[in-house]
Amino acid sequence: MIEWLTDTLVMTGALMALVLLVRRPVGRWFGPGAAYALWALPMLRLVLPPLALPRDLAPLPKVSIKPIMAGATTVEPMATDLAAAASAPVAPLAAAEPGLLAQIPWAGLLLTIWLCGAVAFLAWRTWNYFTMRRELLAEARQVASAQGVRIVESPAAVAPLAFGVFDKVVALPMGFLANTDSENSDFAIAHELEHHGGNDLLAIIAMQPLFALHWFNPLAWAAWRALRGDQEAACDARVMAGRDREVRARYGQLIASYAAGTRLALAAPMAGPLTGDKPIIHRLKALACGDVSPARRVLGRGLFAIAVVSVPVTATVSYAANEVSEGPEASGVPEVPEVPAVPAVPSVDVPQPPEAPMAPQAPLPPRWSEAEPAEPAPPVPPVPPAPEDREWIARQEARHAEIEARAERAAARARSQAAEAERRAAEAERMAAEAMARAPKVEETVTSDGKRKIIRIVRMNKAGKREVTQEMILDSECPADSAHSTARAGQNTSRVATVICTGTPRVAMTATIKALTSAREAIASDHNLKTDVRAEILADLDGEIADAHREMHNGN
Repeated sequence: MIEWLTDTLVMTGALMALVLLVRRPVGRWFGPGAAYALWALPMLRLVLPPLALPRDLAPLPKVSIKPIMAGATTVEPMATDLAAAASAPVAPLAAAEPGLLAQIPWAGLLLTIWLCGAVAFLAWRTWNYFTMRRELLAEARQVASAQGVRIVESPAAVAPLAFGVFDKVVALPMGFLANTDSENSDFAIAHELEHHGGNDLLAIIAMQPLFALHWFNPLAWAAWRALRGDQEAACDARVMAGRDREVRARYGQLIASYAAGTRLALAAPMAGPLTGDKPIIHRLKALACGDVSPARRVLGRGLFAIAVVSVPVTATVSYAANEVSEGPEASGVPEVPEVPAVPAVPSVDVPQPPEAPMAPQAPLPPRWSEAEPAEPAPPVPPVPPAPEDREWIARQEARHAEIEARAERAAARARSQAAEAERRAAEAERMAAEAMARAPKVEETVTSDGKRKIIRIVRMNKAGKREVTQEMILDSECPADSAHSTARAGQNTSRVATVICTGTPRVAMTATIKALTSAREAIASDHNLKTDVRAEILADLDGEIADAHREMHNGN
């Protein structure tokens, strides 16, 4: 049990560190939902039981057996005064007592502190959740219900938030529906209902044992903040799926207006806390990007399936004992025979008994070389077979000859079929080679700066020379929403190449700048934030806006 706990602690910590490293690239390539799904990997490792393998698969220890030779030597007896030896006092041996620190069971003490901390963590989170729920519902009044979720207005709510797994509730500030624009209120309620529809609250509560085991680990606290940010970004992506960039910009402005932070750990607020690795900027960037293409979505799901299948590789492995009979063969290691101990030499003179006369020895048998050779047995004349046996032998020989003839004919047919198959295969290879030679080929070249990729479709003409039939240029310097253009492929040719712009679209950069500007205005006008926190956020947003302007001007 202790081995499984320590392995689980180490492996889940390693998986959380891995997710923290790859979550941002995964989110850019495959969308916020893929980054959020990565947090299922440490949770799967947490619930993964130890793998019990048969004892036969365990690596056998290498046992080196050294021969032990027992020799006997003649020791002269020593005369000892038994009475003096018996009367001599024997000094008692002083037993060395271990120190106080050595007597403390450190392993058991650390394990107890670890598990007690985990239990206290779970109790603290549970108490906070029920306290928060009681405060929000104390003076709340229900204003609507949708999809089995109660929508209430509460004076204890400072921003829209969702909580509850069985009794699902969306809490809004007092007068939210009356004082808020209809589109903004619809966005906020849709966001919280999507938290319930995507079972985000259930995922938060289910992952509490994982973070309870890492209550002392700073990496786990960073992973918790990253998990909450990825969950909010994934919920935003689900709400804004299929919407245009103008709607996404207005939605980002609403998120920034509620980004005042919250301490509700087991609830899902409209905007997560601003502490940590700039979650509000991460969410606004995710909103500025479009939907993920189907090809990337399929690739992301395939990579996630490979990651899930690879999680059992980190499981704790134990080897079960086989039910075999006890004995030398059961363990697979030969027993080493015990060497008899050399008897102690007596220290007292003992009278020797008189030697007994030796018994007469019997004469030894002669050696094999001295013995007379035995007479060879007379040869046995061969017995001629009976007439019935000769007929039986003839029938068997005829049968064997017929079998050999059939086998030879079958081998000949097999060789003929193999030769025919080889001929057909050679003909097919020749035809395939001719077809491949005539088929058009795609050639790709990239300029030295890496900003232009040239794709040519080349085929062989009847004269056996290369002929470029089509040419396309992918230019990453011009915006993708600009019109396609054409250019001459060479000075001495009439071939025209199509130029396709693949740079960042102007519309996307404009929407990004607009969303970041709206977020900056909302943060600047929010006086509930501390001055240093607001200044740090505004500086980050100014840097992002400047980078977006620079990138748009470089694309133009």
